[in-house]
Amino acid sequence: MDGSRPRGGKERLCVVCLLLLYRLGGALAGPVIVDPHVTAVWGKNVSLKCVIDMNETITQISWEKVVGKFTQTVAVHHPHYGVSVQGRYQGRTTFKNYSFTDATIVINNIDFSDSGDYICKAVTFPLGNAQASTSVIVLVEPTVTLTKGLSPLLDGDNETVAAICTASNGKPAARIHWEGNLGAMESNSVSFPNETVTVVSQYKVIPTRFARGRRITCVVQHPALEKEIRYPYLLDIHYEPEVSVTGYDGNWFVGRENVQLKCNADANPPPTEFTWTRLDGQWPDGLLSLNNTLHFTSPLTHNYSGIYVCKVVNALGQRSDHKNIYILDPTTTTPPPTVPEPHPTAGITGLATAFKKVHVPASTLATVRDDYLGTIIGSAVGGALFMILLIILAGIICYRRRRTFRGDYFTKNYIPPSDMQKESQIDVLQPDDLDPYPDSVKKETKYPVNNVIGYREYIGDEKPDWNNVDSYNHRYQEQFERPVDYYESKTMSVGLKYIREDCYDENEDDLVSHLDGSVISRREWYV
Repeated sequence: MDGSRPRGGKERLCVVCLLLLYRLGGALAGPVIVDPHVTAVWGKNVSLKCVIDMNETITQISWEKVVGKFTQTVAVHHPHYGVSVQGRYQGRTTFKNYSFTDATIVINNIDFSDSGDYICKAVTFPLGNAQASTSVIVLVEPTVTLTKGLSPLLDGDNETVAAICTASNGKPAARIHWEGNLGAMESNSVSFPNETVTVVSQYKVIPTRFARGRRITCVVQHPALEKEIRYPYLLDIHYEPEVSVTGYDGNWFVGRENVQLKCNADANPPPTEFTWTRLDGQWPDGLLSLNNTLHFTSPLTHNYSGIYVCKVVNALGQRSDHKNIYILDPTTTTPPPTVPEPHPTAGITGLATAFKKVHVPASTLATVRDDYLGTIIGSAVGGALFMILLIILAGIICYRRRRTFRGDYFTKNYIPPSDMQKESQIDVLQPDDLDPYPDSVKKETKYPVNNVIGYREYIGDEKPDWNNVDSYNHRYQEQFERPVDYYESKTMSVGLKYIREDCYDENEDDLVSHLDGSVISRREWYV
C-alpha cells in the first residue's frame, strides 16, 4: 500500500505534463494569424484578417472588440447555429469566407467609433481557446479644393494671393506644397473635436503681365490617399492694353491699292473698343474702319499722308499708338534685259555652236564707259603720287650725303669713317685754340699736343722742346713734309698733313662757311 501511493502520484503528474505538452504542441502547430495593425478610412470598408491553422477540432470562431476592461462581441460563427452579428455592427459586418480556417471579416462604412483593438478567437476541443488581437486606426481622407484669390491680380500691384488650396477635415492633418516657383506659400490649420484637421494654404505672387498663363500646382499628401492629389491653376493677370500699329512698310506711293493698317492690342480683360483717328483732324474719303483694321479702299493719293492713331479700351483703361504715313510719288523701274536660253547641244556630234549676239542696252554701255574712265583717272592720280614720293626720297638722300661729306676742300682727299680705322687719330680742337668769333681765327698753324702723330713719335725717346721752334720745324720737315699713305703703318690710322703758310695768299679769305652753320679755316683739315 505504502509503495503504491507514490507510484500513483507519479502517474498523475506524468499525465498532467503530457496534457500540457500536447496542448502546447497543438497551439504551436496551429496559431491564429492576424495583422497587428490595420488602417481604415472613414466612410469606406476595411478587412480584418484572421487565419486559423490548428489540428484540433474547432467548435466556434468569433470576433470581439475591447471596450475598456471588457470585450464586446462583434460576430460569431458556430458549426450548428451559423453566423451571428451583434450590436451596431449588424448590417455592415460579414465573414469573408464561411470557413473555420479563415475567420476574416469585412466591416463596411467605417466610422470613428470603429477604431480600437479587436480579438480573433478560436474555441477548440479539448485544448480550449486560441486567440490573437489586431489594432484598427480610422483615418479621415481630407476634402481638397482649389480656388482663386479674393482679389484680382493686377499688373504692377504688390504681393497678392493668387490661389487658395484647402484640405478639409483630414485625420491626421494633410500636407500641402506648391509647384511653380513663381511666389511663396503661407499655410495655417484648424483642429476639430473629432480629431480632424483642416489645412489652408495660400499662394502669393507679385503680379506682372509676363506671368499671365503661367501654371502653379497645389499638391496634397495624406495617409488615407492612395496617391497624392494634384490641382493645377493658371495665373490670370489683368493689365491695360498694349497697342501697336502695323501694316505700313514705308513704300506707300500714289496709286497703290489694297493697303491697310492693323491695330494690335494685348489686353486682359480683352479689348472692348477700337477707335481710329487722324492727328491733324482731316479724315479723307476712302477709309473704312472694321474692328481693329483700317482699310484704304481707294488708290492712294497725297491726301492720305498723315499721322493715324488707334485707341484701344478695356475694363482697366485705355492705351493708343500711332503711325506716320508718307505717300510717295510714283516711281518707274526698267525691267532687266532678258537673254534667251541657248538650246542644249550635249550629245550632238559634228555640230558647231554659233555665238549669238546679245543686244546690250545703251544705259549699260554708258555705265561701262563711266567705270573705265574712273579707272583711268584713279591710275593717273596714283602714278602722280608715286612720282612725288620718289622725288621726296631722292631729295632726302642727297641732303644726307651732303651732310656726311668727309675730306679736304682743295685736294678732296677722302678720310674713311672711324669704324674702318684701327685706332682713332682724329685731331680734336681744344676750346682754347679758337676764339668764339670767326674773325679772330688765327692764321698760324696749330699743332695739338695730345693728338699729333709727331708727338706720339717722341714719347718713347724724348719730348720736343716746344720753345725751340727751329728744332721742331727741322724734325717736322723730315717726317711730315712727304705724302703719307693712309695705311702706311699700324700706328698711323689716318693720314694727316699740313699745308705750309706760303701756299696761301694772305689776302685770300681763309674762312669757309660749312653747311651746319660753322666757319672753318682753309689751313686746317676738316673732318
